[in-house]
Amino acid sequence: MLRVSTPRGGFRPSARSRVRIAVGVLLSLAAIGVILLVFATADRRVPVMQALGDVPAGAQISADMFRPVEVSAEPSLQVVRLEDLEQYVGSYAKVRIAAGTLLSPFHVQSDPLVGPNAAVVAINVDQGLLPMGLRERSQVRLVFTKDGSEEAPPPVTGRVVGVPVLDDTTGTSSVSLELSAIDAETVAGATAVRVVLLEPGLDAASEAES
Repeated sequence: MLRVSTPRGGFRPSARSRVRIAVGVLLSLAAIGVILLVFATADRRVPVMQALGDVPAGAQISADMFRPVEVSAEPSLQVVRLEDLEQYVGSYAKVRIAAGTLLSPFHVQSDPLVGPNAAVVAINVDQGLLPMGLRERSQVRLVFTKDGSEEAPPPVTGRVVGVPVLDDTTGTSSVSLELSAIDAETVAGATAVRVVLLEPGLDAASEAES
């Protein structure tokens, strides 16, 4: 009678196949490790500072203006962490910090917004006469219109320190400007002023002080 022998022990991979299987297992474990590391890093949250209300440009920073909120720790995110807030207390808001904004080192400066020998004056301008793109820290030139037969004063330069606030009842906007102390008096006494938006790189206020 013919006997058929059956192999014992089931499938036995060759030595080369065992090496390939081992390498595949190691690569899979490495991939799982990378995924777990990414998820662990993404879930790492740190307390950073968020503005409780609007902080106007020029305001001195105090701790009660902000509250800690937790966000994912992204190295590229330039924000002030809870443990670093103390070093920014007493500095000044460089621009208006809207409520809910995360505080950034770029929002503040160590010196007051209004420099020595300078002053801030508010003017009212018809909404339709404001240049497009006007914002805080914009460099501007103020041109006075003639009042009757009197000669108009020469133009003066300055910068915006308060965003335009629209008055719906009059259709005018109030704009706060930093000027040299002398020019501020001229602007305050003028009856009509036109605002000219200058090139962003110019620091017209510093030029006016000199």
